[in-house]
Amino acid sequence: MESNSYRDGGRQVFGQPANFRVADNSPGMAASCYRCTVLPDRSVRDPQGQLPESKILPMPPLARSKALTDLMLAVGVVLVSLPWASPSNSLFRRMSGLTAVLMLAAFQFTAEGLVPLLLIAVRRERFSDYGFTSRNVGKSVAFGVVLAAAYDLALSWHANAWLWVPLRRHTAVRMALAAGFPLSLVGLAATIAAWGWLEAFFGVFFAKRVNQMLGHGGNGWLAPGALGFALFNGLLHFAIGQGIEGFLASFASGYAIGVIPAITDNAWGSAVFQTLTNSVGRP
Repeated sequence: MESNSYRDGGRQVFGQPANFRVADNSPGMAASCYRCTVLPDRSVRDPQGQLPESKILPMPPLARSKALTDLMLAVGVVLVSLPWASPSNSLFRRMSGLTAVLMLAAFQFTAEGLVPLLLIAVRRERFSDYGFTSRNVGKSVAFGVVLAAAYDLALSWHANAWLWVPLRRHTAVRMALAAGFPLSLVGLAATIAAWGWLEAFFGVFFAKRVNQMLGHGGNGWLAPGALGFALFNGLLHFAIGQGIEGFLASFASGYAIGVIPAITDNAWGSAVFQTLTNSVGRP
């Protein structure tokens, strides 16, 4: 069976530059994943099965420029939305029950989800390219739960109280519960989707674009994407008035969101972690 790897200066490198054909039917390799979006195109090999030297760069300049453009667009929308967050929340809170929750969730989607989803569509990517697939899902979720437990323990130790109930302090949860059954279930589902999966998805998207921009494979504890999103998340919460404590907590959560797919090649654990640790409170 032909190996899906090549030699670059003595190193065995898996994956290939973004301008190569996606090999969805390659044996022994998943169609797509967080760290191996594209595979070597056999049509460019020489008769001995080797890739030309001009074809083994980690990431062509055009792909890096696209990654930078995408990152600037996604981050730009988040930064532009910040001044409107407080006035919008005040306005939505005047509404009743489920309507208020859905409006808050819609604002959150516009700020963090709309642009990344549009860019994924424009680039003709798939969610599986970002690690949202069944491959390694058990490992990813387990890792996410372990990191969430460590995160909650650290917060509890600092607060001298047990803090572990997910989204306990979130405004949207209180509004959803006030709507009464069964509307409260719709509100809770919207809350988990917006402040759980969607926020994690933005972090995974951010981390992957940083890795692509730097020509990094996206794997390992010190993957630049994971560190980059951790720093961005920390600075963002520091800027909205959460201080050093908010920076440190958000840096840690951002790092966890980015590092889970870097270690497990699956991003569902990032969504689990974000859902379990966002606005945790007392029982």
